[in-house]
Amino acid sequence: MFKFNKKSAFTLSEILVTLGLIGAISALTIPTLAYNYRSKVLEEQFRSTYSDIRQIGAMINYEKGDVGTYANKISFAQWQKDFVGRLNGGNNLLGSESPSALQTHYTKILKDGGGSPGLWHFNLAGGSLAKATNICDNGSIWLDSKGRLWTFNSEMRIVCVDINGTANPNRINIDTFAFIPLDAKMMATYVYDDPENSNDYTGAIVSCNLDLLTRKGLSNTYPKKDDDGNYKKGSPMSAYDTCPFNEPIENIAAINSYSKGKSAKNKNVTTSDNYWKDYINYK
Repeated sequence: MFKFNKKSAFTLSEILVTLGLIGAISALTIPTLAYNYRSKVLEEQFRSTYSDIRQIGAMINYEKGDVGTYANKISFAQWQKDFVGRLNGGNNLLGSESPSALQTHYTKILKDGGGSPGLWHFNLAGGSLAKATNICDNGSIWLDSKGRLWTFNSEMRIVCVDINGTANPNRINIDTFAFIPLDAKMMATYVYDDPENSNDYTGAIVSCNLDLLTRKGLSNTYPKKDDDGNYKKGSPMSAYDTCPFNEPIENIAAINSYSKGKSAKNKNVTTSDNYWKDYINYK
C-alpha cells in the first residue's frame, strides 16, 4: 500500500487576497511613517538651530556683556554681521535690499530652490494656506553651511531663520522661526515672571511666536515701563509678550485666537496638539 505525501500550497486566490491586504496596510502605514519621519527631521533641525542660537547668546554675554543690551546698543548692520559671523559659514550673503525688495528676493530664493514660494500661515479654518509676510525684512539675507536662511528685523533685532532652507513647507512656526535677544530685565519679566529679581538672570536669545508676531503686527511694538523702569507685561501687548515659544513639539496648537478650529485633516485642535505632528498637511 502506497502512501502519497500531500504537499500544501497556496491557491492563486489566496495569494491575491494576501497581496491585497499587504497593499492596503502599506497604503495606510507608509504615508504615516513618512509623515512622522519628516516631522522628526524638522524637530531635530529646530533643536539644532536653537542650540546654535543659545550658544551665540552665551558667547556674546561672555564677550560683550548682556546680549539683549548689546544687540540694541550697537548698529543694526553690526548686529547682523556679529550674529552671522558666529555661524559656521554664515557670512554667505545672498542679498541686501530695501524691505520690499528683500521680500521679493526671499520669495525668489525659495522658488528657485524648489520650495513653495511662501511664507505661509497655517489657516486652521478650512485647512487652507494663507500668505504671510516675512517680518524680518531689513538688511540682508544670509545662508550658512547647514543651508539655513537667516533674515533680520531692525527694530527689535529679531532674528528669523528657515531651518531647512528653501525646502518645504516654508510655513511659520513649522520650519521658519523668530528669535529675540532679551536683556536680564526682559528675561525676568517675560520668561521667568519674576521682575523684582532681574539681577538673578542674564540676557539670552529666545524663541518667540512668529505667527502671533506677524498676525498682530508686533514686530516693532515695544513694551511700556513703569516709573521704576521695569517692563509691564501685556500693557499694551508687545513683541516680547509672544516669548518664549517653548518649541513647537511642546507648544499647544491652540495658543491664541488664530489657532482654534479644524486642522488641514479636519481634526479638532486641542491643547494636546503641536505644530509638527498634527497640523502640517504635506501635499
